[in-house]
Amino acid sequence: MANPWLRALRALPWAALLTKAPELARAADTVLSGTRSRQATSAAVDQLRNLTDRIEALENHDRLGAELLKQITDQVSSLTTASEVLAARQRWLIAIGILALGLAILAVVLAL
Repeated sequence: MANPWLRALRALPWAALLTKAPELARAADTVLSGTRSRQATSAAVDQLRNLTDRIEALENHDRLGAELLKQITDQVSSLTTASEVLAARQRWLIAIGILALGLAILAVVLAL
């Protein structure tokens, strides 16, 4: 019994295939180029999605940075207000201390 592959190879019209070989090659190239362009298109779409995701991440990062900067400026403003209040209180305490020292010296002078 002959091998089925050999029978199939013998059944092919080799003369017709060889004469049509250039047309078959061009058709194969056309099909392949269409496949390549679809692959390139899907790669471009994937790249655009990747870029969109990266832009979204950068915008999110910028938003978080702006929020952090706002929190820092609010804290600096609060610290500035607190230091101004403390400076005013310090001036009052110095004035009261000088007044108390003056009264103490006056009391000592009157006591003598």
